[in-house]
Amino acid sequence: MFAWGAVVPLVRSRDHWPALLLGAVFSATPLGFGIGTVVGGRLADRVPPRRLCWASLGLLGAGFAVTFAAPCGLTFVVAYAGLALGVGGGVALTGAVAALAHALPGRSGTAGGLASATYAASAVFQAPLIAALAPSLGWRAALEVVALGAAALAAVLLPLMPRLPARQPGPRTGRGPLVSARVATGAALAFCGATFGAFAAVNLPGVAGAALAGAVVAAIALGNAGGRLLGGLFADRIGPAPVLAAVFALELGAALLLFSGRWPALALGLGLCAGLALGMDAGSLARVGRDAAPARPNAAFGLVFAGYTTGAFAGPLLGALVGPPPAWLVTAAPAVVGLAILSGVRVAGRARGQGT
Repeated sequence: MFAWGAVVPLVRSRDHWPALLLGAVFSATPLGFGIGTVVGGRLADRVPPRRLCWASLGLLGAGFAVTFAAPCGLTFVVAYAGLALGVGGGVALTGAVAALAHALPGRSGTAGGLASATYAASAVFQAPLIAALAPSLGWRAALEVVALGAAALAAVLLPLMPRLPARQPGPRTGRGPLVSARVATGAALAFCGATFGAFAAVNLPGVAGAALAGAVVAAIALGNAGGRLLGGLFADRIGPAPVLAAVFALELGAALLLFSGRWPALALGLGLCAGLALGMDAGSLARVGRDAAPARPNAAFGLVFAGYTTGAFAGPLLGALVGPPPAWLVTAAPAVVGLAILSGVRVAGRARGQGT
C-alpha cells in the first residue's frame, strides 16, 4: 500500500487515472489481505509453515505476472493489489506467525508482532526506492523492478527456512467453536482500531503539503512497523486490552488535532501517531486470536485480522465520502465504539469473577 503511494502522483499526472481508481488500488490490498489471513489461518493449523509460505510466494508471483504482462487499471486492482499483495501477503503473514510460534511458544503476541512488523518495515525501504526509480524508469517499470526483486529475494531465502511441522493438535484442536462471541469481539475491536490510521496513511501526506509529504509517509511507515512490534510485545506482557485502549486514545487525540486545523507544525508527529496506532492494533491480534480460541489459534487469528483489514479497507472509502476535515472525526468514531466494547468486556469479566 505504501509502495503504491510513492507513485500515485506520477500515475495521476502522467496517465490521468481517476481518484476512484487510485483509491481502489489502495483498498484492494487490505481486502485481499483479509481473505488471505482467513484462508491462511485455517491452513496454518494443519499445514507446515514453510509450505504455506511457498503458497504465498506462488500467489505473489502469479499476481505480479498478470499485472506486468498486461498493465492496466483492472490488473493493478485485482492482480497486483488484491491477489499478490493482498491474498499472497495474508497467507504469508499467517505462515510466518505459525513459524515464529514454534520458536516462541506461549508468546503468540510477540510472534505476531515480529511477523507483522517485518512485513510493514519493507515499505520503509521499498517506497523510497520506487520513488527514486520512477522519474527515470517510469512508474510501471519502477514497481516491476522492485516487486520482482522482492519476490526473487523471497525465493532465495525461503529454502533456508527450517522444515517446521504443522501445529501439533491438542485434545480439542479442531473441535472447539471457531466463530464465537470472543472471536467476533476481537474482530470488532480490530476493525475499530484500523479505520482512522488507514485513512490517515492515504490522505495525511497530501494535506501536509508537497514539502512534507515524503517525510510524513516515512513517519507513518516507521510508526506502523514499530507499532506492530510494540503491540505484540505488550499484548504478551500486559494483555491486548490495554494495548487496544492505547490505540483508540491515540487515534482520538490525533483526530481532534487534525479536525481543529491547528496542526501543520505537528504533521510529522501526527503521522507517527497514526502509524503507531495502526501498527499496534495489528501487532496485538495474534494474542487476541489465541486468547479467543486457544484450540485453534491460527484460524482465530486469521478471522480477527480480517476485522483489521476490513477496517483498513473501509476507512479510506468512508473518509472520501465525507471529505476532510470532518472525515478525521468520522474515521476515528469507531475508536469510541472500541472503547465502549472494551468497557463492556471488562464489566462482564468482573461479573463472572474473571477480573479484567
